[in-house]
Amino acid sequence: MLLEPSKAKAKLKEVNKALNKNPVDVAALRKLCISPGGLICSEARQKVWPHLLDVAESKIGYPQDLRRHKECRQVILDVDRSGKRFPDGLSDVEKEELQENLTDLILGVLTIHPELHYYQGYHDICITFLLVCGAEASLAMVEKISTHHLRDFMDPTMDSTTHILNYLIPILKMANPKLVEYMEKSEVGTIFALSWLITWYSYVVPDQRDIERLYDFFLSCHPLMPVYFAAQIVLDNADKILDGPCEMARIYQLLLQIARKPNLPLEILIQRSSDFYIQFPPSSLAHDAAEFYKNNLAISTFCDHALVAKHEAPDVVLKRMGLVEVKKEENEESPTEGSWKRASKTVAIALSGAVGAALLAVGGRAAEWVPQLFGYL
Repeated sequence: MLLEPSKAKAKLKEVNKALNKNPVDVAALRKLCISPGGLICSEARQKVWPHLLDVAESKIGYPQDLRRHKECRQVILDVDRSGKRFPDGLSDVEKEELQENLTDLILGVLTIHPELHYYQGYHDICITFLLVCGAEASLAMVEKISTHHLRDFMDPTMDSTTHILNYLIPILKMANPKLVEYMEKSEVGTIFALSWLITWYSYVVPDQRDIERLYDFFLSCHPLMPVYFAAQIVLDNADKILDGPCEMARIYQLLLQIARKPNLPLEILIQRSSDFYIQFPPSSLAHDAAEFYKNNLAISTFCDHALVAKHEAPDVVLKRMGLVEVKKEENEESPTEGSWKRASKTVAIALSGAVGAALLAVGGRAAEWVPQLFGYL
């Protein structure tokens, strides 16, 4: 969804305002990334993404002898096949230069961090940063995201990735138990979402602008947000999944294709993903996700809310979802910080000025959240 020119101009003004503060207002930038339209343009992303990853002041040089890396051959093969991601109209010389830069970017991170293992699809993430930010600036960002958001995908085996995929079904079950029962009966599993998650949808979403918009969102949130987004894609197509034979082949093919639709309702899915994350944070799903925290995954070290900056207060989200009664005297736009006593019956909220954190508990779960809330503050 493209914002109206006047709204886009006003938003870019807010972006520059946050960037010009001393220190840079990263919390405001995260909120702007999550709210409709994201950062609007690549020029704004060049300035903002380094701050989201806390590498704006980092200077990392490319190591020597990159092409001696043990995974160099596989990287080159994948890069050679990545032409569909390149902008239209490039000359052969420009394409070759872009491929060389992409190869160096990938091998640079793998050389700096020998504990990381290349996986097919990693190059799709790297090329997104390269196209937006250029070769020199991308190294620090890709290095940071590889040791944080993507760390579990870069293990020597797929075990950690499989456990991350395990979160998908519990999220779906919260919204549509009938759909989950149908999918489990078909034995379709969750492998259909693998390419979505490990490439942050850059392998399946056809439009580069949409890919960049999604990166705004994911860079501002918990590393599991791509799983919440996957759930919303599936839920948005529940009728199509349920309307037909309960056969694995049919459902699997349908699920493979739904993220490739050129008219994907991106902003609606982002809003729903963000709302659902607040209502059902990762720790509330850990039991059903099976052994997630028992496997020492890097992603489990992220606080549920340390990287999410909602553009709306959690109580506003609950009211929109029909989970909290709206009272006439309440002002939905009023600040929620410091309202623990008033909101504790239905919602627990903590807003951190540093990262725009939000914490929510609903109904009977409120008690178990109290220690986590005060521990985080």
